[in-house]
Amino acid sequence: MLIRCSVSLIGLAAMGGLRLKFETDRIHFNGKEIKRIGLLAGGTGIAPMIQIIRAYGKYIREHPGEVAPGGLNLIYAAEEVGDLAYMKILEDVKALIPDHFRYYVILNRPPLGWTEGVGFVERHDVMKRMFFPPAEGDLAVMCGPPVFEFAMLKTLASLGFERSQWFSFSEDDRVSAHL
Repeated sequence: MLIRCSVSLIGLAAMGGLRLKFETDRIHFNGKEIKRIGLLAGGTGIAPMIQIIRAYGKYIREHPGEVAPGGLNLIYAAEEVGDLAYMKILEDVKALIPDHFRYYVILNRPPLGWTEGVGFVERHDVMKRMFFPPAEGDLAVMCGPPVFEFAMLKTLASLGFERSQWFSFSEDDRVSAHL
């Protein structure tokens, strides 16, 4: 199974985008075996992440016992509860593969009684909710507004992630997160 995602085209993209190759007992990205995937989504950047989450869930269900637990983690940032999309899908996938997928939501303006993250995605969030320290076989995938991706790039670099360990949708679409 080959997954291709693009910010401008939800679904299988004809050209460009992220290419994760799900093989019988392995996941590959740019010719490297991937053991853990961390997803960093800001706002509508959750849409392409849903494709990855669904493909990973299908892969886990088709290959039980072949993949170590805790391999897919999502940090999803939005302004307020009304901006959250695809929460039912996240809950459903979590219920199907609870040992393999977890997610954490951070709101800039949370409602009273909110129990998850508040503010912006910070260094400690990535360390605690994604995976740390980065290791061979780790891949961080980010999608969101350019300012979000720029902040995440700085955070990943400060945590020791190498360039080969992350993928930025806006860079791939030639919309620089560095503007």
